[in-house]
Amino acid sequence: MYKFVIVVLLVFVCGSNAKLTLPPELQEYVDDLHKLCLGRLGLEENDHQVYDIKDKDEKMMCYMKCLMLESKWMKPDGVIDYDFIEAQAHPDFKDLLMAAVNKCRSIDGADLCEKSYNFNYCLHEADPVNWFLV
Repeated sequence: MYKFVIVVLLVFVCGSNAKLTLPPELQEYVDDLHKLCLGRLGLEENDHQVYDIKDKDEKMMCYMKCLMLESKWMKPDGVIDYDFIEAQAHPDFKDLLMAAVNKCRSIDGADLCEKSYNFNYCLHEADPVNWFLV
């Protein structure tokens, strides 16, 4: 099952500006993940809707960490699991996703929140047309 496909903010296909449509079961997973991480960080839907990726807001950076960890795109020790991302990528989106991911293989940060933000910022810079925060 491709549950972890485009889950992170990264997510190239979720949201009102999406150019692609996720299969219903994947959309449900992404929606559940979004709600889980908003709740964990005490964020409201509006916080997410008005967020600008160029803003290093601590709560939103930690929201991205939650998405990365829950989707298993990042291990608890902070290692981004590029092999997992590629292996779990839905075939319909894999080329688009991996083209951006491959530009973002040297990511660091002071902590896991900042590292998650830096990864997503890199994905945004790699493909600003298709990138969208889950």
